[in-house]
Amino acid sequence: MLKALKHRDFALLWSGQSLSLVGSEMFPIVLALVVLQRRASGGAPLAVVLIVRSSAFAVGNVVVSAWGGRWRWTRAMICADSVRAVAVSLMAISPTGLSEPLFMLMVVLTGGMEGVFLPAFTAVVPRLLPDSVLQEGNAANAMSQYTAMALGPAAAGIVVSIFGTGVALWCDVGSFAFSLATLWAIREPPYRHIHSNPAEIQSGNIRGRELLAGVRAVQSRPWILHTICMSVAIMTLVTAPIFLVAPIIATQRLGGAGAYGAIFTALGLGSIAGAIGSAKVRPARPGIVACAGVATISGAAASLALLPLPGILVFFVITGVGVTLFQVIWTTAVQRDVPDALVGRVLALDLLANFGMMPIGYAVAGAVVGAIAPRSILLVGAVIALLSAPLPLLTAEGRMFRSSRSVSGPVDR
Repeated sequence: MLKALKHRDFALLWSGQSLSLVGSEMFPIVLALVVLQRRASGGAPLAVVLIVRSSAFAVGNVVVSAWGGRWRWTRAMICADSVRAVAVSLMAISPTGLSEPLFMLMVVLTGGMEGVFLPAFTAVVPRLLPDSVLQEGNAANAMSQYTAMALGPAAAGIVVSIFGTGVALWCDVGSFAFSLATLWAIREPPYRHIHSNPAEIQSGNIRGRELLAGVRAVQSRPWILHTICMSVAIMTLVTAPIFLVAPIIATQRLGGAGAYGAIFTALGLGSIAGAIGSAKVRPARPGIVACAGVATISGAAASLALLPLPGILVFFVITGVGVTLFQVIWTTAVQRDVPDALVGRVLALDLLANFGMMPIGYAVAGAVVGAIAPRSILLVGAVIALLSAPLPLLTAEGRMFRSSRSVSGPVDR
């Protein structure tokens, strides 16, 4: 990863987001606590707030999919972080005193701008790094992301317990300020037409049919389409039930909240190890390795259904390694294969497809958990993961994670 960090602009991006991601992972925890505090005075229930926030996130993805083709991604990130900083600041001033309509507007703004920020963050990486260290850069970003997932909730709990929700929200605002300072200093080149399909660019930008161009970019690359379909199936029918059922299993037979926390700590540790290892992995058939990484989710689901806590922890560490390996290989492959003017839209469509379906997974799992034992739900999920993971491998492109018509060879920027 040090090879990627030798590049000034990427180092600025990585350093700013490493801290900002901790604040971003604090925010959902603090938001939930604020909503529960406000509920006593007639505020909206937590479920409503989460649905509103996730819906706004999906809208942000659609905005990037439709209009992000020729953006300077750092400018989009600066705009998104500025809006989020203002919204969180208004919440921090008076977490329980803000009027309900204004509070919900702030929830919409934070969710929508996060939906803009995340695909922009991924899309800007190939503009800041040469192709030869692109995978190392994605691995460094993944390590920051999963480290923040481990540190953010813990930091939120400590700050809230000592200082209250207002101070915790101001910590998030401070992380946005640091992010903005580094983003302003980045010298991002404009989008490039290298490797671009002129027909795609024309249909997307010149004719104003941006969203359709993103969809066509996915459809014209079967390996991307199959991978997104695989991810949607697993996120909806396996990952969502795991998150819903895990606390039930932990309470029923593993010892309670401590075991529940240990399970996801193990997942985070595995993810950090996977991020470090993925910087060195150069498989001849990256699609096969990536799909094998996704298949490890099956082991996590089955272990949660059948094994005692030590066995579960081992399988969740393995799953963290496997899923992170998939993420880094997948992101790098998309950045290399999709034209620069379309990559942000494709990544936004991927996020929209995956996280847009998660509420359905929660709803389905919640509806059946009363009629079917949690263990059975997990075992069904394990089978679904095993059957879905090889879907991208049905084509030769899927095994290589590269279009047959793409131009090979590194491009230094």
